[in-house]
Amino acid sequence: MSMRFAGKVVLVTGAAGGIGAATVRALVAEGALAIASDLKRPARDLGIEDVRFIEAEVSDRSSVDNLVAAAEAVAGHIDALVHTAAILGASGPFEQLSSDDWSRYLDINLTGTFNTCQSVARSMIRTGTRGRIVTMGSVNAFAAEPEAAPYVASKGGIRLLTKAMAVDLARHGIAANMVAPGPIHVPRNTELFAQPELVALFAQSVPYGSAGSAEDVARAAVFLADPNLAFVTGAELAVDGGTMAQVLALPKAAG
Repeated sequence: MSMRFAGKVVLVTGAAGGIGAATVRALVAEGALAIASDLKRPARDLGIEDVRFIEAEVSDRSSVDNLVAAAEAVAGHIDALVHTAAILGASGPFEQLSSDDWSRYLDINLTGTFNTCQSVARSMIRTGTRGRIVTMGSVNAFAAEPEAAPYVASKGGIRLLTKAMAVDLARHGIAANMVAPGPIHVPRNTELFAQPELVALFAQSVPYGSAGSAEDVARAAVFLADPNLAFVTGAELAVDGGTMAQVLALPKAAG
């Protein structure tokens, strides 16, 4: 195992979730000082020693600024941010959505990404750190799925926000890139993804033949957070088993 993150400080939001926790583990395995953040359970539940945990609500700007200040107090600076904090799932048919449905997804997913990335970027500029920012989009940043308008809008917004950051922050030596997960098996959807009809759907519609894992996404995030990957910015890395590479998965002919 390489230790390319030895001496590097990486802030991971959404660290209590499947992808966030896997990212923390992957970073620690490569020598990073990981600062984990989430709204809920502490980092000790990740099963990793020596991880600093700081509570924060990403939709609350003052909470995010306090998180970044606390991270600076612990480590002096932040070399990279991997922002995975988000909510997902269907919200209902478009014509039946309430303004609260809309606001909930946009506040946490899109505004939360803005709050966290801007606060970290300001910290990087202030400390003279040529850092890396990794956002968590989705294949739904490129195409919609039924009854998920607020979610797909939030992910589409993250996609272009990441590109805007890449352009604006390049003069400071800060890179911004996005990971776009497809169907990913994480602890909270274990029962759902075990349903035979869903397993069959993935086998038919995903070129790789199955859903991916949180570790698949974590490896992509760690790749984009690599301090040596300096000239890659504004990029999108799909972790979807080839889902977006095909137009339509037609049923296989019998015989």
